[in-house]
Formats: sequence, structure tokens, C-alpha cells
Amino acid sequence: MTSPSRLQAATMWLSAAVVFVGSWLYRFNDPNGSFGGLTDDHFFYLVRGWQILLGDLPVRDFVDHGAPLYYYVAAAVQLIGGRGTLSELVFSAGALSFSAALTFWLARRASGSIVLGLAAAGFQVLLEPRFYNYPKILVYALAIPVIWAFIDDQSTRRRFWMAAVTAVAFLFRHDHGVFVAIAAGLAIALLVRLPARERVKHAVVYVATVIALVSPYLVFIQLHGGVAHYFRQATTWAEQDRGRTPAVWPGLFDNPDGVSDAASRGGPVARPVAVLRDNWVAWMFYLEIVLPFVALAGVLVSRRGFRAPWPYAREKIAVVAALAFVLDVGFLRHPLAARLADPFVPHAVLVAWMVAACLVVLRRGREEVSPRLPGATRVAAGLFALATAVIVFVAVSALTYDLHRRLDKAGLVEGPRRAVRRTILVGSRLKQVWPLENWTSPDTPGVMRLAFYLRDCTGPSDRVFMQPYLPQVLALAQRGFAGGHADLRAGFFRTPEAEALTLERLRRQSVSVAVVAAEPEFSSFLEAYPRIAEHFDAHYRTAGEQALDGRFSVVLLVENSLVPTGTYAPLGWPCFR
Repeated sequence: MTSPSRLQAATMWLSAAVVFVGSWLYRFNDPNGSFGGLTDDHFFYLVRGWQILLGDLPVRDFVDHGAPLYYYVAAAVQLIGGRGTLSELVFSAGALSFSAALTFWLARRASGSIVLGLAAAGFQVLLEPRFYNYPKILVYALAIPVIWAFIDDQSTRRRFWMAAVTAVAFLFRHDHGVFVAIAAGLAIALLVRLPARERVKHAVVYVATVIALVSPYLVFIQLHGGVAHYFRQATTWAEQDRGRTPAVWPGLFDNPDGVSDAASRGGPVARPVAVLRDNWVAWMFYLEIVLPFVALAGVLVSRRGFRAPWPYAREKIAVVAALAFVLDVGFLRHPLAARLADPFVPHAVLVAWMVAACLVVLRRGREEVSPRLPGATRVAAGLFALATAVIVFVAVSALTYDLHRRLDKAGLVEGPRRAVRRTILVGSRLKQVWPLENWTSPDTPGVMRLAFYLRDCTGPSDRVFMQPYLPQVLALAQRGFAGGHADLRAGFFRTPEAEALTLERLRRQSVSVAVVAAEPEFSSFLEAYPRIAEHFDAHYRTAGEQALDGRFSVVLLVENSLVPTGTYAPLGWPCFR
């Protein structure tokens, strides 16, 4: 006869597998990307990873925006899974789904309930994180259990793994390492059962281990430009990028599309749900802002974190709440609809814990509330339960919006057979992103015309200087970028040192053509980079201008010595192969 512990473990593994498979089918079967199944922003990272396949290395040969491991993983996916977007889509969906399974496990540990764990993972999946943002999900789904394990047992091995996760997070993107380090530092500080000297020792050894683990990368940077210059440049770029898309505080009732019929004529339950869904981005934004503080309040009023069977529940939930707040500050900015999923791993865990905590309070009452608040126990517990109910109502209403249509698009409504057929259809459609004619046409309006031109009219070994932000064009044209930049927008990397390095790289590379933005943007570029402007003025000629999709135009610059072999009919531009 199966023991309860074995049955519980089997149920956990089966539930995690269901979460993984369901999440993977939901995301892979409806990728929603216009460029071989991916979005243009996905190629921001991907084109730099694919540049490694041409023999270039980040920092040494092209600008590293602070995400070296992402680039190497992108290159490895192509080598292992095959060239094209299908392997990247399979991998990204897998990484997000594995993260969802980890979130289920974390929420189950925090709440003691498999049902709440499944709900928490479901919330995360339904927020539909962008495929290229998988590190923002995966890093924290891995970091939280490692930090919890250290809170349970401060062994050398567990401290090492906490440092290792921090180092990996740092290499995926530097701010991830900072955020994980903040959570780890708080976990060490909360170990009040240890003497202060022991906590200081753990903190010092942890920091030293992280530095030791990332030191080979730091040495590499020092050999190719210097650590100080690198981090100054990366910090400046990050600040400028955040300045382009600042955080916007949305109104709760400011739906630009107007009020829906359900919101204007619904019943006492349907109407508030409809109003919330009309403005779901704003409501979810404020939910994520408020949630860490409500959870911390629950920790403060609790006796044992409302989870007596779970050791050190108060410390563990406090760390998760603090991490949720840090990620809110770090990730939530415009456009909010695309960012809400980024910090949601700790939020999902907190929601599951809060619901379980409310159920405990209802069953056991005052004995679960901290004795240090004798006059306010009922009020504090009541407010915590009310806030939790509101948060759950908002999350369920917002994340189930249009749910049937979304599930149907992924083939998940009519059973597993249709889901599998949908998977095969998507896979076959994306199996060969090259030649580009498999899924698009050079006569189709938009930026893909430019990808067709570069593919057909430049040599495979030629580099292309791409000044506007069009990372999908170079990637899908299978051309390397020149000057160390996949794009060089005015305002970024405009220091004399950065401009000199770009110019040095341009001079030693075979750059047959350059694509720059048309006026007035090009004047801003010339003003920002005068030495690069002189280089193009001396060695290149203007060969054409083209409006790509009604939003902007680009200008083609051609190296002076090149002789056209013909004309590329869709654009009317000269061809050189």
C-alpha cells in the first residue's frame, strides 16, 4: 500500500508535470510573433547571440548591454536545436514552463495546498510573459527555493548554491544579480537565531564567493576595455533606456476604448468584474504594487507566518515580499501590459500564502496572531483577510479575461488531440525560417522587405551597419552587424571613447552597406556621432530611401567602391551580388 508521503510526492510531481505541459502548449501553440513566431524585441537579444556564431564575442567585438549569458544561451540553442526561430521558441516556451512548474512548487510550499499552488502557477502563465523575458521569470523561480534552503540550514554547500544562483543571475543580466543579492542579504540578516558575528561571516563569504564565480568574466572585461569603463557604459545605457519608457501611473477607470456593455448593464457581480476587466492593466499594476506590503503586514501580525508546520515561515515570506517590492521597482514601466508578468514569481507565491493564511485565521483565530498585538489582533487579521480577498478578486477577474478565446487559440479547448495538432501545425510552419519565402514575401509591406534586400543583395560575409532599431532585419537576413552595434540610436553610446571604438571596428570590417534613419532622425544621429558621420560622408554614398511601413523611412548608404550588379525591384535599390 502506498504511504501518504509517497502519494503526496507523486501528486506533487504529477501536478508539476501538468503545469509544465499545459503551460508549454498554451505558449508554444500561440506564439503571436510577427517574425518567424517571435516579436521584434526578442531579436534584440537574439541577434547578439547569433553574432557569436559569426565568431564575435561580447565586449571584445560588440557592445554587451549587460546580458552576456543570454547571448551565449541564444547561440547554444541554435547550435543544439538548429538554426532558425523554431528552436528559440521551443526553448523559451520550455524555460517559461519550467519556471511555472517551479512557481507551483514554491506556492505549494508557502501555502501547504496543491490547489493554491496550481492557481498561483496558472496566474503566472495567464499573464503571458514575453518569450524573451524568460530570465526575469526563471532566475527568481530558482533563487527563491535556494534562499529558502539556506534559511533552513546555513551549511557551506547551501551558501555556495545561493552565491552560484546570484552569479548566474548577474550574467543573465546584471540587475538580476543585484536583486537576488538583495534578497540573499535580507535572508542572512533575518537569521536572528544566529549571533551577529555569524551573520556577518555568512554575508562576507557569500559576497566573496559571488565575486570569485564571476571573476573570469570580469578579467575578460578588464582585458578588453576595462571593468570601470564597461560598467559605466552599461549603467548609462540602462538609465537612458529606462528614460525612454518611464513608469506611468494609470487610472483605474481610464479605459481608452470606453465602457463595455457588461460594465454598464451588468449585475452586482458581473458589473464590477467587467469594469475591472475594462481596465485590467491598471488594476493588475496596483495589485502588484500593493501586494508586497499586504504580505509583510501579514507576516508582522502572524505568530508563525500562519504556517506552523513550515519552519521559519515568517522569514521566508518576508524575503519573498521584499523581493517582490524590489522587482516592482526594477521592472514595472511602460508599456505596462508587456511588463506585468516580469516580477510575478514572488507575487504568485505571496498570493497563495495569503489565501492559505486567511483560511488558517478563520479556523484557528487568535492563536495564530502575534501576542505582541493584543488590542488589535482581530482588527489586524480582519484587514489582512479583506485585503487578501480584494487581491484575489482582482487577480481572478483580470487574468481570466477572454480566457476561452485564448485557450481556443492554443488548441486547448477541445481536448489533447487538437492541442497536439496545433503544436504540429505551428512547428511545421516555423520549422524552416529560411528561406524567408516559407512564411512571408518581399512584396509584403513592412520591415521584412529590408531583410529580403540584405539577404539577396549583400554577400554572406558582409557586415551591415544598422542605425535604427530593427534587430529582426539583420537576424532574419543572416547578416552580422557592424561597428559593434546591432542598432545605434542617437543618445546611446555617445561618449568619445564609445564613438572611437565604433569607428575603429567599422574601419576593420567589410561593411558594404549602411542603413540609417531618414530625416529628421538622421540629423540627430549625425550630431550625436560626428566622427562616424565623417566616416560615412567620406566613404559612402546615398543609394536610396524607402518608407517601410508607414511609420518611418530608412536611407541606404553604399560603400563608394561598390559597383551595382542590378536593381532590387521591390525597393528600387541597387544590388551588389
